[in-house]
Amino acid sequence: MNSLFLKIFFWFWLAMALVGTALVLSIFYVPAGEAEKWAETATETIAEYGPEAVRIFEEEGPGPLRQYLVQLSTSSGARLALFNQRGDELSGRPAMAPAARLARRAVRSGSVDRFIAARVVVVASPVTGPSGRRYALVAAVPRRLARTETGPWDLGLRILAIVTTAGLVCYALARYLTAPLIKLRGAARKLAQGELDTRVGASVGKRADEYGDLAQDFDIMADRVQQLVLSQRRLLGDISHELRSPLSRLNVALELARKNAGDDAAGYLSRIEIEAERMNHLIGQLLTLSRLESQDPKATGSPLYLDELLQSIIADADFEAAGQKRSVRLVSAERCQVNGLSELLRSAVENVVRNAIRYAPEDSTVEVSLVQERQGSAGEAVVRIRDHGPGVPETSLEHIFEPFYRVDDARDRQSGGTGLGLAIAGRAVRLHGGSISARNALSGGLLVEIRLPAAV
Repeated sequence: MNSLFLKIFFWFWLAMALVGTALVLSIFYVPAGEAEKWAETATETIAEYGPEAVRIFEEEGPGPLRQYLVQLSTSSGARLALFNQRGDELSGRPAMAPAARLARRAVRSGSVDRFIAARVVVVASPVTGPSGRRYALVAAVPRRLARTETGPWDLGLRILAIVTTAGLVCYALARYLTAPLIKLRGAARKLAQGELDTRVGASVGKRADEYGDLAQDFDIMADRVQQLVLSQRRLLGDISHELRSPLSRLNVALELARKNAGDDAAGYLSRIEIEAERMNHLIGQLLTLSRLESQDPKATGSPLYLDELLQSIIADADFEAAGQKRSVRLVSAERCQVNGLSELLRSAVENVVRNAIRYAPEDSTVEVSLVQERQGSAGEAVVRIRDHGPGVPETSLEHIFEPFYRVDDARDRQSGGTGLGLAIAGRAVRLHGGSISARNALSGGLLVEIRLPAAV
C-alpha cells in the first residue's frame, strides 16, 4: 500500500468499522449486574404466573396452555414455555435449546436456574402442579429488552466508549498524516534560516508513498539551492578578491599622478581618491559578508560579557559621531554574558550604530540599551539601538537586512551607504543563534532590536 490515498481511505474505513463495532457491542452488551436484576424480576413473574400455567395444562390440556403462554409472551415481550421433568415442552411450541436443559436442572434441583448469553437471558423456575407433578416454567428475554433497564450512568459509559474508540483511531490517523508534514516544515524553516545542509530523506524519504516522494523532491531542491548559494558566495568572494589587486595598483598610480600633475588636476585626483576609498570600503564589506555566509551557523564561540563589549563600541561610536554633530549614549547596560565571537558581535552592533548615526539628525543622540529578559526557561540578552531620524517605510522594514537593499537610492548614495552594513549585522546575529528586527518608534526614528541567547 504505497499510495497515500489508499492509506487515508483505509484508515477512515477502519475508523468507521471500529466505531460501528463499538456501537453494536454497546447495544447488545448488558452488564452482569443489570442482567441479574432483570433475572430476579423474571423469577418473580414466573412465580406469579407459573402455578396458573400448570393448572391450565393439567385441567384443560396443551391448547389452552399455548393460548395462555402466547398471551403472556405478548404482554411481557419474553418468550415463555412450560417443561416437564424430561425437558419436553408441553404447549407444543418450539423452544430454545438452553431452555430445555435449564428446565431439567431446575426440576431436579428444585431451585431457579439462569443462563445469560450474548443475545438472551433465560430463567427457569420449578413449579408444582395440583396433581403433585413437578414442572419448570422458562422465560427467555432478548438482551435488547433487558437493555431497557439501563440507567443514565451505563448509557453514558457506552457513549464514552464509542467516543473514545473513534478518538483514538482519529488521533492515530492525524499523527500519521501530520508527523511527516511537521518534519518537512521544520526542515524548510532551517533551510530558510541558512542551514543549507538540512535534509529530510533519512526521516521521511524512506516512506513509500506521496510523503516519501515529497521528501525526496525537497532534498533535491535543497541540494540545488545549496549549490546555487555556495556558487554565488564563491563568486562574490572571488570577485572581491580580484578587485583588490587593481584597486591597489590604482592607488599607486594615483600617488604617482599627483606628484607629476599640476595644481589644475589636484581636484580631480582628490575625487578619484575618494571614490577609490569608497570602492575599497565596499570590497571590504563584501569580503566580510562572504566570510559570514560561508561560516558554520552552529559556531558558538566562547563566553563574553556583552555589557563590556557594548561600552567599548559606544565609546568609539560616540567619538566618531562627534565629528558629525551627533552623539551616542548608553542608556542602560545590565550585566549579561553570552556565548559568541567577540569580533563578529562587535561588527554587528557597530554596523547598526553607524547606520543610526548616518540617518540621525544633527544635535540628536543615538540611544543604546542592554537588558536581559526571560523567554520561558531560557534568558535572552536584548540590545536596542534607537535613532531619531526619519524612520523606514513599513513595507521596507523586513527587507533592510538584505544585501544591497536600499530604502532611498539618492539618500543612501549621498550618505555613502552601500546596503551591506545591516546585512552583515543580521548574518552575524543569526550565526550566534539570535534574531534581529527593526520597527519605527512611536515618537519617530528607527528602533533596531538584537536578541541573543544568554549564557547559562
